[in-house]
Amino acid sequence: MSTEPLHPVTTTCRYEDMRLQTGDRLQIELLVDGSRTHYFTSLIGHVDGQSVLVRTPIVQGEPIVVREGSTALLRAFSGKYAYAFETTILAVCRTPFAYLHLAYPAAVRATAVRGAARVHVDLPGTALNRRDPRSIPVGCIIVDLSVGGAQVECPRSLGGAGEAVQMFFKFRLEPTGYEVKMSPEAEIQTVRRQRDDSGGKDVYSHGVRFADMHATEALLLQSYIQQVLLADRGRIV
Repeated sequence: MSTEPLHPVTTTCRYEDMRLQTGDRLQIELLVDGSRTHYFTSLIGHVDGQSVLVRTPIVQGEPIVVREGSTALLRAFSGKYAYAFETTILAVCRTPFAYLHLAYPAAVRATAVRGAARVHVDLPGTALNRRDPRSIPVGCIIVDLSVGGAQVECPRSLGGAGEAVQMFFKFRLEPTGYEVKMSPEAEIQTVRRQRDDSGGKDVYSHGVRFADMHATEALLLQSYIQQVLLADRGRIV
């Protein structure tokens, strides 16, 4: 199925071009004691040209320890682009709640989602054909995954090209172990019948393209894919 380029197309834009809204979910990557750690936070707002305000990530009910002057990498998803920008922690505030002042970014990297990396995975899940009222969920294995779609293997066909299905799968995000449950709608692009090398049975391999996701879901999925790549670059398709 995959026709996405190995090297995503990245451009530069302004912070304002992301059109982020108060409460939007962001990923923040901090360099702590020589290792990089990832957390999730939400946007409070910004002051043009001066500062971006985000909530301090909470782990086990407590705000994490953040050092003023340290460097952070912020990631966001909006529309059809994944965004990233480097910044500095200007101030760590604790009242009236825990939040951070970040340096206003001079530039933001924007990567088209259609050009996002596709990685080998082995995620169990289920799939349901939305056009067939008699359809029942079918167990499946997601064998590769991107923000835009997936390759899904099932013991029987989910339908033909152009038909709508809904996928159900989950994964965990480190370092917190946060379990993410996904249920995106998708459109079948290709269907191929093939022999399962391990068991000698026929399986149906479906290339599916995800329909429009909520921005938070897309960010979580992007974060998981980045996590896979950080662990093993050899898993890129």
